[in-house]
Parts: sequence; C-alpha cells; structure tokens
Amino acid sequence: MFKPCAKIEIKSTKKWVFDKVASVEITRDIETLTDTCVLQLPKKITWQGESSMPLKRGDEVSVWLGYDGELQFAFRGFITTIGLKTPITISCEDYMFKLKSQEAQKKAYKSATIEQILKDQNLGIKYRVFGEQNIGQYRVTANTVSGLLGHLKDHGGIRSFIRSENGEPILYAGVLFEHDKTHKQVFTTGLNLIDDSQLKVQNAADVKIKIKAVSLMPNNKKIRVEVGDTDGETRTVHTYNKKEKELKAWAEQELKRLKRDGLVGSFTTFGAELVDKLDNIGIKIDGERKGIYQTQKNVIKYSPNGFRQEITIGARVAE
Repeated sequence: MFKPCAKIEIKSTKKWVFDKVASVEITRDIETLTDTCVLQLPKKITWQGESSMPLKRGDEVSVWLGYDGELQFAFRGFITTIGLKTPITISCEDYMFKLKSQEAQKKAYKSATIEQILKDQNLGIKYRVFGEQNIGQYRVTANTVSGLLGHLKDHGGIRSFIRSENGEPILYAGVLFEHDKTHKQVFTTGLNLIDDSQLKVQNAADVKIKIKAVSLMPNNKKIRVEVGDTDGETRTVHTYNKKEKELKAWAEQELKRLKRDGLVGSFTTFGAELVDKLDNIGIKIDGERKGIYQTQKNVIKYSPNGFRQEITIGARVAE
C-alpha cells in the first residue's frame, strides 16, 4: 500500500514548511485564465513564535505531492483568501494572480499580432503563442494584463493560461495548442485507470456545430462568415480587421478544435505521476488502444487517505 505524502512551503515574513495537510485540491485548466489551489491545514497547527496566524494575501505558496516520500511539484502561486474557521482553508491562484494587478499598457495597433501585444505588455515572464495570431486592428483598453487576456478570449477566441515548466511560469496564448508530439504516459483499464465511466466515443461527423465569425473593421462595419453545420449548435467568435478569407480561416481553426473524432470526457487515476494541461496521454480500455489525447483539464485531489487525478481530455493528437 502506497502512503500519500505532501510538502507545503509558504513564504511570508518567515518561511513556513509543513509535511502534513488535511486536504489539497488543485485545478489545472486550459479553458480558464487561472489555475487554483485550495489547502485545508490540519486542525492542530502552531506558528512558532507567533501569537496569531501570520499569513496574508499575496504570500507565495508551493506544493509538492507524492507517495512514500517521493515528492513531485504540484503547484506554485499566491494566497488570495484565508478562511476564518478551523481547520483553516487557504485559497491560492497561480502567477495569473500577479497579472491581475499588473497595469496594462494602453496601446493602439493598425494591424496587431498576439505576439506583439504580449511583448508590449512587459509581462515579466516568458510567453508562447500558438496558431493563427493576426488579429488586425486592436486597441488595448483593459486596466490590467489579465483583463486584456480576458478580452482577447471573449472577443477573439484566444485562450491564455499559465503553465509551469522547470519551476518557471510561462504564459501560453492561442487557439490551437501543439505542445509535444510524444505522450507522457498511458492509462490502462485495470492498472492505473480507476474510473472510465465518464469517457464516451465521439465521431466528428456526428458533432453538429456552426461557427459564426464576426470581424469588426476600422470603419466600424462588420464582416460575417459561417462555417460548419447549418443545423448545428451555434458558437460565435469575434475578431478585428480580418477580411473574409482571413476570417474564414480563423473560424475553421475554431471548428477544428471543437469537431473531432475519438474519446471525449474525463477519467480518474492515481496521483503516481501528475499530469499537466497540454500533456499528451495515451488511453487503453479493455486491452484496446483508444488513441493519444491532449490534456485539457486536471483536478488533483489529495488527502492523507487518498490521492487522485480527474483528467479531462482534449484534442486527439495521434492513434
């Protein structure tokens, strides 16, 4: 029987390190700007030399989780809220917490790329841009960098999130993400796939989706195109200063992301090797290979009594 283990490090006016925690829940998701971590500390906890709990909003938190003393990095971020009741619950956000308070550089572009917009914001961290990135005429009006990223998603379909690589936060931005052609691990029924009841087979031909793409031109006129199934569920995306041909290519990129063959849904596995968003993973059910998929979301749940990952799969990247 493997025994779960943890290490929590909090940097405040002092550095606090714990090897016991009541529970941890970490959510990594490419569909949201911010990854989160919720810690519940043990009921009996002492703060050496302190008369009251010394933590505050903005303190840095790092989390390692594992089995039998073998720890692996799980989360690094900053405290957002601290509960009042015992046991104490601490909520944290990843590096996006910093970008939520970083003032956005107001700027207007006649023909912008995501790359140029991010460069001009002086993020203070590395960034990577994927897929079609020309968005035409654009004006930065948001007050914060995270507000800018949110606007790009709501009005241009550009998703942004932080991914930690070798302990360093990196901002990813784009529509379709190609991270790595190799797969990290294979999840197999009866071995490390605990519950596959939420996985379903999907055929692209059976998925009915219609994309409405709208481009706002410099003269305030709008160009509209539609791609996909005329009788499908309608999704609308907005962008700027794209002519009809460019707009159609933009819409088809979004359609490709949503309309695909293979498995969809989620499954539960152990915490033996943590999976990050964008990691490619193989799935094998009842001895049959079901393909390799990009990880869309992972909810990591830890307690001294158990350690699980609830993984939602995204695009199929290989057979």
